[in-house]
Amino acid sequence: MAHILKNYDDDLSALKDSVVEMGTQALAAMEKAIKGLSTNDVELCYDVIDEDERIDQQEKKIDEQGMSILLRFNPVASDLRHVLSSINICRSLERIGDHAVNIAKRARKILKAGELEEVRLIDPLVLEARKIVSGALTAFSDVDEQLAHKVIEMDRAVDKIHKALSKSLSNKISGGAQPTESLLNVIFISRSLERIGDLAVNIAEDIVFITSAEDIRHT
Repeated sequence: MAHILKNYDDDLSALKDSVVEMGTQALAAMEKAIKGLSTNDVELCYDVIDEDERIDQQEKKIDEQGMSILLRFNPVASDLRHVLSSINICRSLERIGDHAVNIAKRARKILKAGELEEVRLIDPLVLEARKIVSGALTAFSDVDEQLAHKVIEMDRAVDKIHKALSKSLSNKISGGAQPTESLLNVIFISRSLERIGDLAVNIAEDIVFITSAEDIRHT
């Protein structure tokens, strides 16, 4: 029995480590895409696109780990919530990786079109997106319900900055500012950062479910 329990604990720990690793990869992809844009380094943008397969493969690994635990040990209560939520969280992380790729592709187009002063306008949004994703990952790693609730509150700042930025850039385009296509790409990058914030909230909601069995989605 002790042997079986040790295997069970080891597998749960390995699952958690895999999710943290995937979260680190997704956050790094977002940061590399933004760095490529801010430093005019198009090669970093290509790196983000090329490395997305690693995140996809990590999602498959987590799915396999989670299903193995469910089939072998039939966990209940908090352990069951941990396994199910870990699988769900990796879905959100995979989508964060997808948005990092979207940012990289838009950044690549902006850089090819030439220097754009308005790129710096996304800096406050980047800062908030980094904070909210990092907070969600820490809350998962530490199983910290209080921090998870703080992450959910952080999304208000992300939404506020995104809305103001989109309005400002749209007004520039309407006023005849050039180059229009590059400005539109900055708007799309802003939208991806806003969606990354939403996905961090999804992760935080899963953490609350793990710790308290409370489903706070759509509340």
